[in-house]
Amino acid sequence: MERKAGRPFILDSTKAFFGLHGWRNVGSFLHGYYYLAHLDQYVKLILPLLRVLTKWVPASKMDFIRPLLAYVPDRYHAKVVTLEDARKIVAIQKDVEVDEKTSARVVPYEIANRMVIRSPDSIVIMDCACRLEKKNPCSPLSTCMIIGEPYATFALEHADSLHPRRVTQQEALRLLEVFHKKGWLHNAFFKDAMGGQFYAICNCCKCCCAGVEIERTLRSLPLKSPLKVQAPSGYLAVVDAEKCESCGACVARCPMAAISLDGDGPAVVRKEHCMGCGVCPDICPKDAITLQRDPERGVPLDLHELMQ
Repeated sequence: MERKAGRPFILDSTKAFFGLHGWRNVGSFLHGYYYLAHLDQYVKLILPLLRVLTKWVPASKMDFIRPLLAYVPDRYHAKVVTLEDARKIVAIQKDVEVDEKTSARVVPYEIANRMVIRSPDSIVIMDCACRLEKKNPCSPLSTCMIIGEPYATFALEHADSLHPRRVTQQEALRLLEVFHKKGWLHNAFFKDAMGGQFYAICNCCKCCCAGVEIERTLRSLPLKSPLKVQAPSGYLAVVDAEKCESCGACVARCPMAAISLDGDGPAVVRKEHCMGCGVCPDICPKDAITLQRDPERGVPLDLHELMQ
């Protein structure tokens, strides 16, 4: 990227981003720099590789290449959040640092599970790299929220190809509502090269979202020990059989293909596939679906509760 006239060679946001890693982790800093500045290129490298591996490697050899398949979900993963929990992240008024033991329960991965937000009112929205990887993406393109420092300013100053722009917390809340009404999934993302912690909320549809594609692909693989790139929200969709009229609206909109219809009977939720995202309750015309806390689906990323 060409340096703009009058712009210093090393920006303060770059220095702050380097400060997350330090000299002992220069490799991680360079990885994170490329990732956040060129997220569109990054996604276009990762997805084709996964598709080739899962298409051409025989089922009998899948466990043999499991360490290679695990590299991404071990280091780059998401926690599904409901609209309400996403609102709490976007609207928080003070810096957040959840203790490591609690963070590990909420984001059940060994690497990159720290819940830290500095300057939470610093929010940048930019084009979704997953959409840009598609030939005919859904619109709008600008749906990816980078939250907190140094990530927001770094993206604003380096990710020119994704058209980043700063937004207020109120505007971010309004956009969350718009995206949710479209039936899109909210993911809180964590990555090793982002200092091993939270840095963004992805708002994406099931047809474009790389996270959904990777999760469903990993789910389909014949592995003895399954891999997951998305952690459930901590909630489970529950169908009221008496209210359900088997219209199929929830089946069509579920991002994880976790709901089905069995003849003329009520909709059936496959618990092991449900992420508790909250899309189906708002889609159902008869209010036949509710979200309920389920300990087997993990601990919700409820900032108010975690900070207490």
